[in-house]
Amino acid sequence: MTPTQPRLWQLDSGPISVVLQSTNTTDIPAIVWIGKRLNEQLSINSVAALTDLPLPMAKLDNTVPQTVFPQSSTGTESSAALRGHRDGAFFAHRFACSNVEQHKQTLTIHLTDDAAELGATVHLQLHDKTGMLSINTTLTNHGASVYQVDWLASASIAINRDFSECLYLHGRWGYEFQQQRQKISPGHLLLENTRGRTSHELYPGVVVGETGFSEQKGYLLAAQLAWSGSHRTLIERLGDGRLGMQSGIALDSGELRLSPGEHFTTPALHIIAANGLNQASQAMHCFARQEILPIWSRTIRPIHTNSWEALYFDHDTKKLFDLIDSAAALGAERFVLDDGWFPARRSDNAGLGDWTVDQSVYPQGLHPIVEHTRNAGLQFGLWFEPEMVNPDSDLYRAHPEWVLHHKPYVTPLARFQLVLNLDLPEVQEYLYSQIAALVEEYKIDYIKWDFNRDLLLAGDGYSGKMHKQAPGCYRLMDRLNTAFPTLEIESCASGGARADWGILKYTGRVWTSDSIDAIDRATIQRGYSIFNPPEIMGAHVGHEHAHLTGRSIDIHTQAIVALQGQLGFEIDARHITTDEAATLRHYVTLYKHHRSWISESLSYRLDSEPDQLCCCGLVASDRSTSLWFAVATGSISTTAPGKLMPLGLINDQLYTVKIVSDNVDHFRKFSKHVPRWLTDGATATGETLMNIGITLPIMPVQSALLVDISAQ
Repeated sequence: MTPTQPRLWQLDSGPISVVLQSTNTTDIPAIVWIGKRLNEQLSINSVAALTDLPLPMAKLDNTVPQTVFPQSSTGTESSAALRGHRDGAFFAHRFACSNVEQHKQTLTIHLTDDAAELGATVHLQLHDKTGMLSINTTLTNHGASVYQVDWLASASIAINRDFSECLYLHGRWGYEFQQQRQKISPGHLLLENTRGRTSHELYPGVVVGETGFSEQKGYLLAAQLAWSGSHRTLIERLGDGRLGMQSGIALDSGELRLSPGEHFTTPALHIIAANGLNQASQAMHCFARQEILPIWSRTIRPIHTNSWEALYFDHDTKKLFDLIDSAAALGAERFVLDDGWFPARRSDNAGLGDWTVDQSVYPQGLHPIVEHTRNAGLQFGLWFEPEMVNPDSDLYRAHPEWVLHHKPYVTPLARFQLVLNLDLPEVQEYLYSQIAALVEEYKIDYIKWDFNRDLLLAGDGYSGKMHKQAPGCYRLMDRLNTAFPTLEIESCASGGARADWGILKYTGRVWTSDSIDAIDRATIQRGYSIFNPPEIMGAHVGHEHAHLTGRSIDIHTQAIVALQGQLGFEIDARHITTDEAATLRHYVTLYKHHRSWISESLSYRLDSEPDQLCCCGLVASDRSTSLWFAVATGSISTTAPGKLMPLGLINDQLYTVKIVSDNVDHFRKFSKHVPRWLTDGATATGETLMNIGITLPIMPVQSALLVDISAQ
């Protein structure tokens, strides 16, 4: 093989093809196509001719392709995949491709820089069925001195230069996963989260696509980083119009130093090409179910009841017994004892880290509560916040050196707490032994694992350790998963601040938001569903007046929105009316009837008019049945009705349409006549339903309805 011989690699799987090429044997490959499957095996000569770049004036004397590992020393306009140095030297790099290995739909690209004494490996895998492309990078220090890494991209990809819009998820506590759009203009669009948690302010996922791409149309790429810490994604339009994207861990200064012989592997960036957001979501949901989530997440998902909003820190045994019994009577199947069961925990300013049962509140331990829960027919779950510690705790008084800190600065408190350094073996051992002892003693079925503050000054006193925290959490969860295979863990982080594909390998449920205001939840859950499947989304019915927003919301609306995920109660079941109890039992029956197929469902978000109408649906994988949700998040015209346009049905299949939310009478108050299907039902083919749609009643603000469309 001569040094000037071009090379081509083609990966085909499911609906997707990925094509890479290099101009000679030592050049780093560049991605020239990610997208719709190509029905031919490409010729290197034709691809090389079609993608050959012109050489403009006032530029370098050679053209530089957008490789999978761009580097500044080659003159590329793309941002470098690696930035680092050896005590100021070797600030630039010149890697060459030493070997490319292809095994079926996996490609491993080996790179070396002999002068800088570095090696890099870019690993690409195109997964069967879903067509998901996963890319990560390993950097190895072959030198005799320490190499300081300032930035190492998990993946650097060239994308369609015609893409002009970017969608990402931003938000805040109590209002996570809000969709944002930006035009991709010349220059850099930097999406960076340095808070040590992934999801409140900026989820580690992004969609880039054609102008005006929507739920149903528009070619696009969706990508997300499987990582639970600080992260950055860079989308850049080069001066010549080419477009590229990088994603990886956002590192603190000086925190990633590779000793001689040491290597570091990035988390994977997962990428899917699709026509419309729904198609992308369905592929990502399928991939998460097959490749990411724990096996137990595929089992029937029980209905939760949680003590938090009912009792907060008031752990009175009689009140808890009554709460458990009342929730069981509504159909709950799992009771979770929330914050407040350990010593000094009468408020949130003390006790974190001392994971033993408070004998002053529970003189017999948790046994009476656990026994009462099981006698009521419910599983038992317990709240923990293992990664945190209050300064007012026995643990902190004994081991102040165990917290993340940076001398000589004082770390600001958040919720009166600091963060434990999970990279320390002694911290790992302490937390595992404390949690495992309680799981073993009480045969705990489920842990609600909370994480209530951002990371700040995240070091061991001298050096940054931010990037060590997420792997430390993974190790601890993995050890518990291994020791207790039936134990389920939920990822809660002040709500949805850690709902990424890194943590979901070890957890099979996400507490999507601390706000269970159903109107806010409609958009929170809509954004969440772009990247994550519905059955792992904790969605609860709360009190009439939402505790976070104070908004008064009808119990039907609350239940309908909660049915989009894994149903539960935050409401105090001891103090509801007979009518409210009957209403909740109605929706519990609906959930139990449908939940077996929801775990494999196809999720559809509808492009609805007007904007205040939020519509979505869940369709069984065999298209035989489906549930459709319509929520009036704002004021809609009192004369012009909205329309529900279902998707994903079989054209020539006959379907029955009926309202299954128990609130038809509510809509009668707002018009002289309601559409006939609300009272009599309707029958039509899938083709008719998907093209003509279903006229909705006049929907007052904050109302919702639930429609069942099932094959006859």
